[in-house]
Amino acid sequence: MEQRNNLVLQGTETFSRGQLDNLALENGALVLDSVAGRSLLYGSYTTPEFAMPAFCNLNVSWNAHAPRDTMVEVRCRVYAAGAWTGWMSFGKWAPDYPRCSVSSHSEDGMIFLMGDTVTVAAPGGGTGVQLQVNLSTNNDKVSPAVRLLAAAVRPLAWEKHNGHPLNRRLYLPEYCLSAHDPSFGREMDLPLVMAALMNRWGEDILPEEVAYAMEDGSTRSTGNTAFAAAAAGCCGYPCWQAWMDLADLREQIHDGCSVAVQVERRVRGQRDPMRLWMGLRGFGHDDAVMADFVLLNDPTADTDGAVNCTMALVDFMRYFTGKAIALRPKQREAEADRPRRLRCELHAGTQPGTYYFERRGEPADLPEDFSGWIACARLLYTSDAAAEEGRVGPRCGPAHLKNNQRIH
Repeated sequence: MEQRNNLVLQGTETFSRGQLDNLALENGALVLDSVAGRSLLYGSYTTPEFAMPAFCNLNVSWNAHAPRDTMVEVRCRVYAAGAWTGWMSFGKWAPDYPRCSVSSHSEDGMIFLMGDTVTVAAPGGGTGVQLQVNLSTNNDKVSPAVRLLAAAVRPLAWEKHNGHPLNRRLYLPEYCLSAHDPSFGREMDLPLVMAALMNRWGEDILPEEVAYAMEDGSTRSTGNTAFAAAAAGCCGYPCWQAWMDLADLREQIHDGCSVAVQVERRVRGQRDPMRLWMGLRGFGHDDAVMADFVLLNDPTADTDGAVNCTMALVDFMRYFTGKAIALRPKQREAEADRPRRLRCELHAGTQPGTYYFERRGEPADLPEDFSGWIACARLLYTSDAAAEEGRVGPRCGPAHLKNNQRIH
């Protein structure tokens, strides 16, 4: 990207400039080194120190393949007020690990990490960033693989650029909050947009699967953007957080890539403006009123069919916070940790309103330690027609199960 406030590290040449401890580079990814065919149990990669424009916020992203029994932990430190902070961890991460964000702060409390964002309150802001990723395994036959690291900062004095006017519309699937699992609350907006960004490229993933893959155990929410980028990375898509201006957004659309954008605006039923995520799918120009507009997917719309919307460019730039998530098409050879799906039938039990799983005519008992989600079956749709179309009624949707095989 043109602005140096967004830094994306990937590939053998880029990673080789950092310090590898007990690690090796394999197919452009960081993996645990091996001895006699057995992976070492722990390794670390540290980037060079990067000078950045003075900033107040820092967001870090990673994309990794982490098979069972493996884990990665990404950390960062910031240069501010003439000194480096200690290392701050974004939490241990793996697709099947109970992810929890971590809060930490510098000794003077002027620099602190909460959830997915490092805030620098020191005079003059932060001016340097360094990243570190720790890889570990409990099985010497497998290793995690880190394909991408990224750092994005919001400059204190942000010289924003508009770029060249663009007239291009991209297809983006429509998903709205009212038609999907309500248990995640309004913060389900980000999983909806992330699922749309991936399914645009032919992926077959449910918004609920994305939500479950990016849920932050410390807050029980799906608003952690670092975990959102990591969830897309699980499916093999290069994905990272960024602070973008209009020129950056136009560049993404020009390249044929939709973008998740954060806007701050009033939502029906809410008194105060709130931040929510939308999918940016294009730009256009209205000759009748001589004005530019943007094409968006708004997940707070009443129905899936009303998600596509337009907004005047001047209004969008007033609402846009600058925070975005970029996602690029995946390479065919990229390993993926897709959610595992098991197709089962629901059969009525002896008690009214109680159903049991059956798979290929046999009872499908859930293991005692099971904790997961089920997607709607035909019995839960409002009608056969709705089931064929994939539409879900307002009281339908994935349900959370734990140590239980009955559905009420």
